[in-house]
Amino acid sequence: MLPESVKPVLSEHLSQVKIIHENDLSEGYGHVYLPYALARKHPNADKEWGWQYVFPAKSLSKDSRSGVIRRHHIHETALQKAVKQGG
Repeated sequence: MLPESVKPVLSEHLSQVKIIHENDLSEGYGHVYLPYALARKHPNADKEWGWQYVFPAKSLSKDSRSGVIRRHHIHETALQKAVKQGG
């Protein structure tokens, strides 16, 4: 459970992330990495909103193994730093 005070902020953040995802999709991107078995069972899940990262990277990058261009999550240290600064 999240504190009530966090919910509006998180909701606004997710609205902005969804816009980024929709823009990525319109440009032919919008995929996230999924484990092989899941990707095989649900071939389009990697583009679905429910599988997108809550804290996506600012830019797209090329997956060195597959060659697929996608938006990864921010690095964990960036999130840790933001949480630490937030108190």
